[in-house]
Amino acid sequence: MNFDKETQVRILRVASDRQQGRDIEELDERISHVMDLHPEFEEIWSMGEMAAYPQEINGQIVSPFVHTVLHTIVDSQIRTEQPEFVVQAFNKLRGQGMEEHEVLHAIIAAFADLHFSSFRQGKPFDQLDYESRMSYLSYEDR
Repeated sequence: MNFDKETQVRILRVASDRQQGRDIEELDERISHVMDLHPEFEEIWSMGEMAAYPQEINGQIVSPFVHTVLHTIVDSQIRTEQPEFVVQAFNKLRGQGMEEHEVLHAIIAAFADLHFSSFRQGKPFDQLDYESRMSYLSYEDR
């Protein structure tokens, strides 16, 4: 998934399909699952394109669109086990007793930091740095 108009339209379509009770494709099911994890975004999806803009939700400024894309990217990494070190970090944190959604957010935070930092600097995503950050994640540190 990318942070583009096509993905924005897809996410809004999934939100609409969910509300209308229509069938959902496999990737869209994963997006729908992320939406299930974030009921606080539900009202935002009905705002259409405005859902792409940061909103104040529960006292924090969040872009539901960006958050959903990041969740879906990390979800895909875990399901496909690519890269493998993401699955290892996920399993390690779960084994330490961290809740699944909290684990996802820890991984998303590392991925997002690297992704947006690389993008701003016009550099490619640093897979080695990502792997390093995954190896240092620990429930005890949170």
